[in-house]
Amino acid sequence: MSKQHLIIDNGSYNIKAGFNLDTENTNHNNNDDDTVLSKPVKIFNAITKTKDGLIHIGNQFKSHSNAYSGLQIKRPYDQGHLTSWETEKPIWDYTFDQIQSHKEIEPSEIHLILTETPFQLPQLSSNTDQIIFEEYGFNDYYRCIPASLVPFSVDPLSVNQDFTLVIDSGFNSTWIIPMIYQKVYWEGVKKLPVGGNLLNGLLKEIINFRHYDISEDPILINTIKESTCFIAEDFNKTLQNKKEQMCEFILPDFKTTTTGFVKTKDSPSISQDSQILKLYDERFVVPETLYHPEIIFEMNSTTASSSVIQSAPIKNLTDLIVTSIMTCPEITRPLLSSNIVLVGGTTNLKNFKSRLTNELTKELPSKWVVKVHDNQNDIPQDEMSWYGGLNLSNDDILNKISISKKEYFEHGSNWCQKQFGFKNI
Repeated sequence: MSKQHLIIDNGSYNIKAGFNLDTENTNHNNNDDDTVLSKPVKIFNAITKTKDGLIHIGNQFKSHSNAYSGLQIKRPYDQGHLTSWETEKPIWDYTFDQIQSHKEIEPSEIHLILTETPFQLPQLSSNTDQIIFEEYGFNDYYRCIPASLVPFSVDPLSVNQDFTLVIDSGFNSTWIIPMIYQKVYWEGVKKLPVGGNLLNGLLKEIINFRHYDISEDPILINTIKESTCFIAEDFNKTLQNKKEQMCEFILPDFKTTTTGFVKTKDSPSISQDSQILKLYDERFVVPETLYHPEIIFEMNSTTASSSVIQSAPIKNLTDLIVTSIMTCPEITRPLLSSNIVLVGGTTNLKNFKSRLTNELTKELPSKWVVKVHDNQNDIPQDEMSWYGGLNLSNDDILNKISISKKEYFEHGSNWCQKQFGFKNI
């Protein structure tokens, strides 16, 4: 039996999981006509509970769209760390049900590539290793951070794979990770605790205060953010003309729409009793948190009046990227500034690339080229790491950096942390 390669990008919002079908097809000598392209399935990484007490795992809640309101969401992640395998394991079991084809998944014949958050606490990583080998019994295993797979998925004609600065803005936070010769340069890794989850929270507070109480609709809040929010290229100018940014979001009535939508010229006619959310500066003030994190404190009545917090130097995305680049070896700095790659769902916000380019151009030396790359090889931003893992699974180097089940039981649970863990800095 040929070895299968399974890639799991275990994001805190969505799991991206799937097999490398190319190796399977090669091993089975299929014709080109029969080749199936490898692509991941996306699974909502949570267990949800509806108002009437129904429990849903992963994507199951989506088939009960009338139950979105009042949905309680329990995630296995806390502060970006995978802390609860009691919650994660049933989601993984559900995920395996979704990705297996006509045959059962046999972990003892699978080589697993798995991602985890940077600087994961060693004890939490050891829990993961234990689940992988002792609960599931996978044959081979490689654990890494998502950004370390990105150089394997970029277009080598536009991005230098040896010197890549990955900006990974996901659900929990935004990471700045320099990759030098396809290895993480740990001294330069920086974190901005602003991600999709925090933006959702700010948007919820503003909408609750100005319009309607939608605090019990986390899925709706995320939908509003994704369909209406954008990053202002010039914040002050956009703020002065905020009335021009007005858009109307039709809230779900569970007759014509179950998710809500932005009203456009082509939108279907709406009933007279439909609730319309008119959004103005909320659309760009919330994402501006990436560049002005103090917005978080100004939104809160307690912290807004605190002179200590207002005068505290808070680093924003631009500051952290510049600090990260300057921490790296001098000869690599201009190379990193010209090979910045955006990944993660939050980077899908409109104008993310252009605003970041403008901000960095002001801060970095004028003789350096600042180039920010997105939409590499037409891969969705939040799937870049998964496709990087897919390409790595075709590379002979994978066998040299992986750990087998036999090695794990021979050397003990600390062996994985020695091989995969971040180097002490």
